[in-house]
Amino acid sequence: MKILHYFPTTRLTEGGTVRAALDLSTALARYGHDVTWLTTDDADVPEQWGKEPDTPTVVQLGALQKSGGRLSAKQVSLAAEVAAQADIVHIHAMWMPSNVQMASACKKAGTPWVLSTHGMLDDWCMEQRGIKKRLYLATYGKKLVHGASTILTTAEEEKRQASRWLPKDNVVAIPLIVDLEPYKNVSTPQLAEEAFGSFPNKSVLFLSRVHPKKSIETLIECAALLKQRGDVPTFLIAGTGEKQYIESLQKQVAKHELTNHFKFLGMVVGDTKLSLFALADVFALPTQQENFGLVYPEAMLCETPVITTKGTDIWRELESGGGAMIIERDAEAFADAISTVLADDDARLEMGKAARQHMLHWLDTSTVVKSYESMYEQAATVLAT
Repeated sequence: MKILHYFPTTRLTEGGTVRAALDLSTALARYGHDVTWLTTDDADVPEQWGKEPDTPTVVQLGALQKSGGRLSAKQVSLAAEVAAQADIVHIHAMWMPSNVQMASACKKAGTPWVLSTHGMLDDWCMEQRGIKKRLYLATYGKKLVHGASTILTTAEEEKRQASRWLPKDNVVAIPLIVDLEPYKNVSTPQLAEEAFGSFPNKSVLFLSRVHPKKSIETLIECAALLKQRGDVPTFLIAGTGEKQYIESLQKQVAKHELTNHFKFLGMVVGDTKLSLFALADVFALPTQQENFGLVYPEAMLCETPVITTKGTDIWRELESGGGAMIIERDAEAFADAISTVLADDDARLEMGKAARQHMLHWLDTSTVVKSYESMYEQAATVLAT
């Protein structure tokens, strides 16, 4: 098939949506499809794209110059020309004004489109600036949503929450593509130990964007409880965020006299990130909301057990394989769960092995790609109305 993906930016600093869309495009091209990546900014496009066989082609629309992140009339016209050459267009994310313009370009070209919500219609997300989002769905964004052949979600839980805001019964759930190549072998702690040192006691890893939504405060309160019980592990906080917020977390750590038990590591990427998962005894993320959350499969593929909340849309899929504990988002629940996992080394190692095997099965690339192929084939037969 000829598949066109649109997302206005290709900067990985914009978050998981970019990473997910790039990985999907890469996999589809590798499986023989003619994939085009349409964007206004190709900053982090993979170097091999367009240079090696079976890789996506990149088409640049040029930088967004109109206010509010909108495309110019010339850019919309070019987008329609590119869309007309595709069998199906895949538009990523909900709230970007240029995505609505892309839907208009698709309609002009007579090419159906698929819309990925990327967790943006989850209950928690719709509570944030909810009135503005409801107005958007009823007015400017209506064309994007109502005209889509298929609305794509990443899990049954996301589908359930998103369907509340969607007009038609055209919502499907398919997991994201996860590049399994870096996980062919289980990482060792060596690189992480060289970068951050080793720790005399057990360690709990948080690796994500340092943001209030992730509820790192819960981990700090959890550590205070564990300290009262007489056995507090080292908490490794990997990720970046606003300086003021990080400083507020560090003050809270100091207030509880936990400075020696918390290490703020900053951004950790690549092989060092995988090694850090291997170094940690357990991964904990007390998130309020997470869509697919690529960090979960990353941890579990490194044989690191996971503790998280129902705030993630894939909590059922994580829990079903025996490698994750899904608990309430409060300090006592996390303290109890961390204590349980760290108390029995043999059980923890078995939990990590189960986590890896479950992820390798659930996210098998050929199986997931077949689901996307079937979805695209069906969506391509439905003309936008």
